[in-house]
Amino acid sequence: MKAFKKIIFLLPLIYFLTSCQKVIEFNGPVTDPIVVVNSLVTPNAVVKVVLSKSRFFLSNDTAFTMIDTATVSLYVNGVMKETLNHTSNGTFLSIYKPVVGDSIGLLVQVPGKNTIQCSTSILPQVPVVSIDTATVLTGLNNPLINVSVPSNGGLPVIDTIGTTIGRKMKLILKFNDDTNKQNFYRLVVYIKTYTSIKVTNNYTFSFDDIVSGNTSNDTIGPPTSLASNKFNVFNDDLFNGKQYALKFSVDDNKDSYLSGKSPLVVKKELYIDLQSISRNYYLYLQTRSNARNNSFFSEPVQVYTNIDGGIGILGSYTSNVTKIVL
Repeated sequence: MKAFKKIIFLLPLIYFLTSCQKVIEFNGPVTDPIVVVNSLVTPNAVVKVVLSKSRFFLSNDTAFTMIDTATVSLYVNGVMKETLNHTSNGTFLSIYKPVVGDSIGLLVQVPGKNTIQCSTSILPQVPVVSIDTATVLTGLNNPLINVSVPSNGGLPVIDTIGTTIGRKMKLILKFNDDTNKQNFYRLVVYIKTYTSIKVTNNYTFSFDDIVSGNTSNDTIGPPTSLASNKFNVFNDDLFNGKQYALKFSVDDNKDSYLSGKSPLVVKKELYIDLQSISRNYYLYLQTRSNARNNSFFSEPVQVYTNIDGGIGILGSYTSNVTKIVL
């Protein structure tokens, strides 16, 4: 009897849930594609501009249409420098390599579209004072296994060649902030691992310093992470004009090999890149991060753009890279 009552109770609920599904047809105007400009400039590297067309949000297309027919003019400090050369797949390249202090402008003309303008400035390097490290063991201790396949096509050979030990590197990066203006930063950290057959980059690190606003220990870049600040950007609101000690950490494994066994890893290097980024690039990455974290019940987040006559981003970054051999 109790089971029967439960069935009677569930029937209206099932009907209610299934009846909530309703297909609503979109009756609004279908907007024409907008020109999308994407370009990040950095000192001593040629200017690269990628042009594409925006995609209607209800479109079934999975790929963007690239724009190969356009005139892209590069302006340096207000003076026309050159017309960029089209290579392929919507990509246009310059010959000129910007330097610190340059004001970079683009004038983009696509047949049948409005003239597009945008600009940014090349900032100086962040003055890094020091990087301090401390390593602690995480308790991970597993056998290190090597699997090789015989050249004659026989069964794989499994061999224990050593032990892998887990460790966490805690780092403090001290740098000086310019007191004369608001500054914007991005932290990029990765481990480059060299083996006898390939080189791989692992961008996983933990960035939970108070300036990051992260609420999770899981960050991954570039360009995304699992934390609230996906692109690891921050500004100097909390330390304007002062020296700041930025805290972050990296998880890594240390391999210990048995006597007579050949190492799988030839070399490991930790790269720490504290970038000085333009305000427009900061706002673009910040709003992109917020848009990706947006839930179904939240208000939509509009991604920042500084492209006049189109959408996208023209931003700049200047790296200060420190390498640590592990």
